[in-house]
Amino acid sequence: MHFIYVDESGDPGIHQYGSPFYILSGLVVPQDEWSKYLERLKTFRQSIKDTYGLQLREEIHAAELIRINKTISYRSIKKIDRISILKAYCQQIPIIFDTAKVINICLVKSNFSTPEEVQLTAWNRLIQRFDTFLKKSAKDKGIVISDETDGHKIMRLMRKMRVYNPVPSYFGSAYNAPTDNILEDLLQRNSQHSYFIQTVDVIAHILYRKECPKGSLKKYGLELLFDVLEPILLKEAAKGDKLGIVRK
Repeated sequence: MHFIYVDESGDPGIHQYGSPFYILSGLVVPQDEWSKYLERLKTFRQSIKDTYGLQLREEIHAAELIRINKTISYRSIKKIDRISILKAYCQQIPIIFDTAKVINICLVKSNFSTPEEVQLTAWNRLIQRFDTFLKKSAKDKGIVISDETDGHKIMRLMRKMRVYNPVPSYFGSAYNAPTDNILEDLLQRNSQHSYFIQTVDVIAHILYRKECPKGSLKKYGLELLFDVLEPILLKEAAKGDKLGIVRK
């Protein structure tokens, strides 16, 4: 069995002042490695507590580490230290999850007509890639676990794709490739209670920082952090992209 933990960065809303991208990232975890990963995450979080005073129960939220909006507990930590926490997390991800894979979807929102189209297209691409990985590489079944999101829409999408999933052919027509290696409906977890979901939050956000760098943050090198994950990226997800990022 393989689990894929999913989170997003950027909202799917299409409006003038929103983010230009909608990003969906998935961390593919083999069942047999899950306990090992959890112990490594606990060890890492203990080191963060010892160094910066951030309690193990406090949620790691990448955007809040950069700019505090709601997380009161971050206010006692200097910004430079919060950035250091984020950098340390990024550097540890390919070490902690040494046999995992990461699937990334990055869509330009202006290419779509509605927020629902953006969101469902991103989920469609991620589900397809996960199912292909399960069939070809893992030869296994999988379950999708996400942060709390619009679960009913995703559930309907997954059920439809399990039966009918047209995929373009190199020969001009489409063929049906049901995503039948994915079991159950979408399972949702509160990110506050899952180190795995928090890890994907970090992955999705640093991809956003790479795609949409902000001048005032360049002194921290945040736009370079995503490249650290290269060893565990599922590059087969998009063979035309050097980091395997699905862009359409």
